[in-house]
Amino acid sequence: MSDKNLDLLIVIRCAGEDMGFVIDTYQAVQYYTSDSTEVVFAVDGGNEKFAKKLVDLFGEKKIYVAMRHWGWGAGLYSLLVESYLYFRNIYEFNHLQSIDYDTLYIGEGADKMLLDKINSDKIGLLGAYRSHNEHWKMQINKEKEKFGRTFGKIPLTCFSGEGIQGGWMTLARVLLDKMEKRKMFEPPFSVAKDYTGIADDHLLPIFVRMCGLEIVDASNFVCCNWKAREDPRGLEKKGVKVFHPTKLVPHNKNKSTEIEIRNYFRRIRKCPDLLKL
Repeated sequence: MSDKNLDLLIVIRCAGEDMGFVIDTYQAVQYYTSDSTEVVFAVDGGNEKFAKKLVDLFGEKKIYVAMRHWGWGAGLYSLLVESYLYFRNIYEFNHLQSIDYDTLYIGEGADKMLLDKINSDKIGLLGAYRSHNEHWKMQINKEKEKFGRTFGKIPLTCFSGEGIQGGWMTLARVLLDKMEKRKMFEPPFSVAKDYTGIADDHLLPIFVRMCGLEIVDASNFVCCNWKAREDPRGLEKKGVKVFHPTKLVPHNKNKSTEIEIRNYFRRIRKCPDLLKL
């Protein structure tokens, strides 16, 4: 167990992506956060060779490898659960944050601004919040009866289709404690992918509502979308502290685009440019 009580543990979730990008994300988070924030990695199952490289670079205390390949969607909730249960035995921390490998910290003080928003014991989850998504509303309504039988009734306080963008999600300590009390870190919750097609960033808000807690929008300093809505270069001058995704569009195979974006912010941090990967 770590002898330092952390305000925030940030878990970078990855699944064998380009090591240079993953390390750059780690370095950016480290550069712009305080000593009371720790950064670790959660690697999806089936990527043990990639995880071994991370262990060689950062040590075993910073790396968790999932027990099985969870993939995208609800599987990412299981990766979150497993990594939380693992790292809580190593570190003492108040709040838990999950970010993608292509989420980039681009401004100082993001962790402080986050902690300032957790100003009530009613706040369970923070992220780039959307009150409505038609696709996920349809999916949730389609599954409603089965979902209720498996996990419990969806509360009336839940907006059907509400969600936060999965590239940056922060679970407050009060939520972690309530979820544990409600056994949401155990089956069937911990293996949610076996029972639901609802993605983690829409599934987690439902669980938050089931715990009687609120969701806070952090969009005033977090620009986090499934697909980039603008070129992120210059966002740091507008008060944005975190950006996702550096690859700009889902499944983008053009690595030169991501290298250009990352190099722009690396120069601000006075780091040498990434070479072509």
